[in-house]
Amino acid sequence: MGTFEKSIRAAGIAAAALAVAAVGPRQESQPPSRELLRQLCESPRLAGTVGSLRAARWVAERLEEAGWRVELEEREVLLSLPRRLGFELYMGSAVEGEEALVRRVERFDPDLDPPGDVPAYNAWSASGEVRAPVVDVGYGLRPDYARLAAAGVDVRGTIALARYGRSYRGVKVELAEEHGCAAVLLFSDPATDGDGKGPTWPDGPWKPDTEAQRGSISSISRAPGDPTTPGVPSPAAGTEGKRRSLEACAAELPRIPCLPIGARDARAILAHLAEIELPRASAESLRAPIGPGPAEVRLALDVPRELRSIWNVIATLPGEDELVVVAGNHRDAWVRGANDAGSGTVALLRAAQRLGERAKVGWKPRHTIVLGFWDAEEFGLVGSTEWGEAHAERLRRDGLCYVNADAAVSGTRFGASGTPGLLGALRRALERVPAPGESRSLWEQWRTAEGGSPELSLPASGSDFAVFLHHLSLPVLDIGFHGNPGGQYHTRFDDFAMVERYLDPGFVGHELAGAFLAELLAELAGDFRFDAREAALEMAKLARAAGAEPWLGQSNGARLALAFEELAATAQAWSEPWRFYARLELQRGLPGREWFKNRLWAPGLETGYSAETFPALRAAARTGEEALDAELVELVGAVRALAAELSPPERPAGG
Repeated sequence: MGTFEKSIRAAGIAAAALAVAAVGPRQESQPPSRELLRQLCESPRLAGTVGSLRAARWVAERLEEAGWRVELEEREVLLSLPRRLGFELYMGSAVEGEEALVRRVERFDPDLDPPGDVPAYNAWSASGEVRAPVVDVGYGLRPDYARLAAAGVDVRGTIALARYGRSYRGVKVELAEEHGCAAVLLFSDPATDGDGKGPTWPDGPWKPDTEAQRGSISSISRAPGDPTTPGVPSPAAGTEGKRRSLEACAAELPRIPCLPIGARDARAILAHLAEIELPRASAESLRAPIGPGPAEVRLALDVPRELRSIWNVIATLPGEDELVVVAGNHRDAWVRGANDAGSGTVALLRAAQRLGERAKVGWKPRHTIVLGFWDAEEFGLVGSTEWGEAHAERLRRDGLCYVNADAAVSGTRFGASGTPGLLGALRRALERVPAPGESRSLWEQWRTAEGGSPELSLPASGSDFAVFLHHLSLPVLDIGFHGNPGGQYHTRFDDFAMVERYLDPGFVGHELAGAFLAELLAELAGDFRFDAREAALEMAKLARAAGAEPWLGQSNGARLALAFEELAATAQAWSEPWRFYARLELQRGLPGREWFKNRLWAPGLETGYSAETFPALRAAARTGEEALDAELVELVGAVRALAAELSPPERPAGG
């Protein structure tokens, strides 16, 4: 064991001791993460407002105190901030002198200092005024519209009432627009995160029926980031750069109004919809009454789209070489965002403090570590995407991997998704951190919870790893510690009190996450080991699974799997195994969404958050058998060409 390895081992032992102290019996002094979260979440920090800038400066100060080299990077991007949100519910068509059953108007000024609470709205909603009958469209997915059509319900010109869940919210708006709806109302079923689960805030962790889930409805499955600069970085404020006009972006942004509402308003609407006969198969997704009925809603939304500044905080701990491990978390939030994503911000800050302490006593990573605290993630992964595009050349040349922490802490139970090939590195880091209150490691705890064989699920979209995985073809990990549920997601009560009372009492999970992230980054930046054989064999398994589906077929799946198994046999010869995904990327991009280069998996176009394997093959299959055959030949050829290129040369006879 060399000097460097000894220093890593010693640092790991020290970190483990710190983790034991962090997760042991609560002492009179509070954990550092508690005060960090309290300060971070004192006021809202919506991207494009002064609250976001204030939080960026605060994060930068904490990193400088920890000994990191810090840059506050400003970029000007297109954002969608509310000005006025009007919602009215009526019984029947408009008549003179009618009274609304429900009337609500909320206003917001993004330039106020200090910023006020952000009202419930959907970023990128079209502005406008609409009054129309309401139809319950279940979860607002394609099968729901098919069932309504089969029952003779015409949704054209209506306002679609859709439940959150089963897909990204932007997919629901795209489908409503496709089916001719005039607007969309989104709400959370109380059975999933409200009074159907238990006591609501403040008596319990679940969502009150007056609260609603905010969120973006941009098309992150086609091109995340600033809509005016697809594929290229947004310029800094006041500087010239390549940018599309707002008119050019309009066709790719939502063209109908969309507003989230609380369960109380949704119940009021549902109480005035008509019952109709539906096909038997619809019972799971659509519940009577579904409409149309006498209920009409009037929306008057002013949600302008305008260029505003965002701020990424970038911290660097130089290594012995130029290869780089990047880790990140989004610093912005819909309101105060203590869980989403203040918990990830604090966990990454605690990791930075721990690594800074090691550096002060002489430790230096082999590879450079870069931390990104991204802005405007909530609008469509904007800050991370623009930074990744701006540094694409360096990241493609020197990037090793990206580690993501989003809403990273709501308990102490570890979980992760990531690219195949990183499970070994993850295991080594987990083995060095004790599980809270136990004599075993986090790895053993996770291994037991996963039935003895932990696996990494494929990350798709919905967080800041997207640009690194799908555009730059780097390996990624997305980690978190969970276990304590609640209904606070994207609401006003996602705040410090919610975390302290229900999600992480004692801040055990926050300290644990900080200790683990420090170990993981030290592991990755010390002796980066990517298992190309594991990656190839996992893709072979996924190819066989896809072959069991009708669109690909067993023989095609087996053919693709065999190619990946041949590639796995060459793994020992690879000098830079982490370039596995880059070597197989589709440089021209996926059909219809060229920003996405990863041909092995991508976010599903009608799911958004979850992954679909072999997206280029799937797109070809929708065209026809001939297109599928051609695409399969190209992919199998690329895998086999890489295997041949990386195979060790044959030894000469008698050698």
